[in-house]
Amino acid sequence: MTVTFSLDTDSDATVWPAMPVRGEGRGAARDRKKWARRTSELLWALVDDEPVDKKQVKMLAYELDSVAEQLPRTVPVHQVFLYVPDPRREFLTFLVHAGPSEGDVDATLDELVQKNEPGAAQDPEVIDFDTDRLGRGKRSIRYFVSTKAEAMCVSVNYAWRIESLGIDVIVRTLGEDIGWITANIDEFDEFARSLFVNPDI
Repeated sequence: MTVTFSLDTDSDATVWPAMPVRGEGRGAARDRKKWARRTSELLWALVDDEPVDKKQVKMLAYELDSVAEQLPRTVPVHQVFLYVPDPRREFLTFLVHAGPSEGDVDATLDELVQKNEPGAAQDPEVIDFDTDRLGRGKRSIRYFVSTKAEAMCVSVNYAWRIESLGIDVIVRTLGEDIGWITANIDEFDEFARSLFVNPDI
């Protein structure tokens, strides 16, 4: 079953820009690079306390383009949002994926937020996370050792069952900067509550 849907947000688009998910080919690569350049220019233009450095703009554009190119090849995603409160530090990717609703709601949401996933450094912190816009959901904070990075990482995982569409939706981010990520949980929760299904898709 192919799931056709789109999430949107009314969060600040300069902090939470959407990343295009393109296919292969010259046209896709050209569009991706254009998006990365324009997004980098905009984000750096909003930094008030220092002049825009073309090298920094170019570097961020390269990083954005690299992530936009590689992510769809390595992770099944429907959409990607970025968290970029300051272009001078590494941004986070928030990956959106959806599939047909299956099984008991609680058990499925627990699975989607990786409550019992092997490899956790400790029991994940799991809470109910219902929102007015998406419905019944859960959120977890999970600490684990990444075999790829060989470092302790943290993931923040949201999942909802959208009854009206018959789908379960996951929104997930992860990274090694545990202190910074956990310090911004309130920001992430606010963003998650702002998400809604785009009716125009």
